[in-house]
Parts: sequence; C-alpha cells; structure tokens
Amino acid sequence: CLGWRLGSFQPTGWDYRQYEMRAYEIFASPRGRAAILCGGLVWRLAMELLGNDGLRRAAQGPSAGILEHCYKVQPRHGPPYFDDALTPEEEYIICGTYKVVDRHNRQPNLISWWPRPSQWKSSGLNLGHWTVLAEEWFVGRLRKIHKGEALPLNGKDWKSHIRFHSGGVKLAFAIQKESAHFLSNTL
Repeated sequence: CLGWRLGSFQPTGWDYRQYEMRAYEIFASPRGRAAILCGGLVWRLAMELLGNDGLRRAAQGPSAGILEHCYKVQPRHGPPYFDDALTPEEEYIICGTYKVVDRHNRQPNLISWWPRPSQWKSSGLNLGHWTVLAEEWFVGRLRKIHKGEALPLNGKDWKSHIRFHSGGVKLAFAIQKESAHFLSNTL
C-alpha cells in the first residue's frame, strides 16, 4: 500500500501525484504487463499513466519473474500455461490504497483513490469489458480528484459509489462462469 496514515489524514493533490508515481513504477516495470492484462479499472489506470506504450507492453509476453507471481491455466490435455498476475501489494498501490489508523481502532481502515479489483468486479460498472458508462465514470472521478473534489474512500463507500445496476453484476458473473466452463471443456 502507499503507507500508514493517522485518522486525521486529509490527502491533497500532492498525495495523488505521489500515488501516480508509485503506480507508474509498477506499470513501467516488466510486471506492468500483468496490470494491463487484468482488464477493468486496473487496465484503465495503466492506460491512463502509460498511454499507448501500454499496448506495446501487453504484447511483449510474460515477464522474467513469471513463476513467482502468476496464474496457471491447466488444459485437460498438455502442459499448463502460465501468465503474469499482480500481487495483492501491487493491487493496493495501483488503486492508491492507504492504511488509516486511529486511537480507538486497532484494525486499519483501508481507503483508496480507486476501488480495488475485488470491489470493481462486484460493481455495476463491470460488464466484462470497458464500457462507455465505465469511461464516463472514470473520467468524471479523475476530474474531481484533480480539482480536489474527490478523496480516497473506504470499502463501504466504494460499494455505494460504484453500485449502479445490479443486473450488470449478475450478467458479468454468468458470462465469466460460462466462459470458464467452455474453456475447461475445450482446452
């Protein structure tokens, strides 16, 4: 994550620029390809900071550290396939996550500039591909951050900010389930 902060933490534009630099370090590294392959909001954040260079990176193939942080696809016949995957720490940094503590609570509260991948996947903006609605939401949020009108949110607040239509979530999960079934029976 981007570090620990006290409960009185009030992030500024400087904090957001520091977050962008940390996220760019991941995106510009060989591991940045994993972010692009994630799709959804993580992909969009990578494209925002890398520009067209993100497409070139995605086509370069797996990083040298493929077996350290990867996901595996095992077809019914033949050897497994491996590809880059992000670590939870990288996801925290990419989404601009801070751990905030106060005197009364021993457990840190996680706040982030952007929803974490698990939050995005269960949102009404996730339809399995990047949509016009998702782009409008992203550009609007980014504009508000740059104007100082949007701050990092906790998980509960993110849930209400990206809920939108629950039918989209059901559709995305159904597509994912059927796609996995098709691939496991075909490969």
